[in-house]
Amino acid sequence: MIRDIRADNPGPFTLDGTRTWIIGDAVIVDPGPADHRHVDALLEAVPDPEAILVTHRHADHAGAIPLLRSRVSAPVHAPEGAVADARVVRGGEFLELAGITIEVVATPGHTGEHVCYLTSRGELFTGDTILGAGTTTIFPPDGNMTDYLESLALLLSREPAVIYPGHGPARHDAIELIREYIEHREMRSREILDALKSGPAGVRALREAVYLDLDPRLHGAAETQIGAHLEDLERRGLVRRSNAEFELDPR
Repeated sequence: MIRDIRADNPGPFTLDGTRTWIIGDAVIVDPGPADHRHVDALLEAVPDPEAILVTHRHADHAGAIPLLRSRVSAPVHAPEGAVADARVVRGGEFLELAGITIEVVATPGHTGEHVCYLTSRGELFTGDTILGAGTTTIFPPDGNMTDYLESLALLLSREPAVIYPGHGPARHDAIELIREYIEHREMRSREILDALKSGPAGVRALREAVYLDLDPRLHGAAETQIGAHLEDLERRGLVRRSNAEFELDPR
């Protein structure tokens, strides 16, 4: 049985709040923000957790760890650098918890240390790598679009049955959703390349060409996403920097 407890932290990047997922009556995945009410709800649902799993270090996913540690002794499993004094997990490891096998899948991109957790039943806990609605954000320098695209391809190859994201509802169209994520990023890259056919342009000009009718509150985030795509395109030899602008690489 998989169930969720949603934190009361809605916002542009958290959607309707961070989702903490509970596997059986034993394992907590991404305990959420440092909110006493949220932690109370978690421990009401799972008074004596067997383990706590963390996908990445962001406070809306891992912030509750100190509060939980003050009340329960369950070991915390997290990627390196995400949580102090945690049992470090890396891609390729297998955990035996809640009577099932859980594989750790390294998925850098949203953050450098991000991991996902895949059960032997095909349940994939994606943190911020894949959301239940919309798309996730990549913020360089820690976020890396090249790594992110490789991580999406890896998750697609694992053929999960259902996705339990860090934000938004569970998705039972897992394969289709991952493909949509890949196609969305490929589309953004094409749009940037098409915009640069008119000549060199800066990030703001590219945002105006690519993100039409965007809420002004999201302009900064959109420009950051453009920058992440440009870094990927530059690594692939498709664009090059020209002072504060970018242009197509003619090579």
